[in-house]
Amino acid sequence: MAKPSHIDGYDPAVTEAAEGVLVTLLRGLGPWKESVFLVGGLTPRYLVSAKPPEVPRHAGTGDVDIVVSLEILGETEAYRTLEENLEAMGFHRATNDSGKQQNWRWFTRVEHGPTMILEFLTEHLELGGGKVGELTTDGKVSALNIPHSSMVFDHHRSMEITADLLGGKGKATEVIRYADIVTFTCLKGFAFNDRGESKDAHDLVYCLEHGEGRVDAALAAFRGALTGPHRESIVRALNVLHARFCTDDKAEGFEKDGPVKFALFEDDGDGDRDRRILRQRRAATIVDSLVQPLLHQIKESTRSRQAD
Repeated sequence: MAKPSHIDGYDPAVTEAAEGVLVTLLRGLGPWKESVFLVGGLTPRYLVSAKPPEVPRHAGTGDVDIVVSLEILGETEAYRTLEENLEAMGFHRATNDSGKQQNWRWFTRVEHGPTMILEFLTEHLELGGGKVGELTTDGKVSALNIPHSSMVFDHHRSMEITADLLGGKGKATEVIRYADIVTFTCLKGFAFNDRGESKDAHDLVYCLEHGEGRVDAALAAFRGALTGPHRESIVRALNVLHARFCTDDKAEGFEKDGPVKFALFEDDGDGDRDRRILRQRRAATIVDSLVQPLLHQIKESTRSRQAD
């Protein structure tokens, strides 16, 4: 299903329903709920605690993208629980453009509301080579292999949320585990690099600009993460962000497709080119203020190790 190309195409009520999908899923997963981690477009709802009018509104989403551990797909009881819960929630497998069913992408239609999409993602390190593809499983549920997504297991936050369960079954409170600013920024950077969607640029810049502590807090989180096991993935993501948002010998940062698509996503349609350029410059500056110091730190660290 094609995503809206402009912020006006997103309805806040849809995001509320997406939260209900997430809570309903967790409510039925029993002890395996601790192995489910939220990534994707619903995550800014929790990374940015401030709400309008204090900050501009985020577009929101109708998708729930979760990373699951391979143990869930391999553990018979966990797998059966997941499958039964999906069916009880009224979810059906989606199909691709060729009509082939996708066991990793499911959809349901909320009563008097929109179609909601639930996607299962994982990282299968044995596939290697940055391959994206559906994992083969014996049953009806699988996951899409997303390189670097396992970093969410080490870099995430948690929050208790209350939402309406699907099917009018009342409210429930669950603890959600969601990507922190490091994981979210890296995965959004990779996603934008792969598919170039304006919404990915919007999500990325929005959380850096309006998240708690803004870019300074993100810098501190990244610096800590660079000492951990996902350093290689983080460095790769920073280089992707530099190529898509920052000034180099090829182009000014604000002219690159990251800032341009960010600005077009938020464009108010008044035809004011100067205002759009200012939005592009804002996006480029925000990303640059994160990426440049970190790449400089990495370069100096590499130089120091080589000297030793």
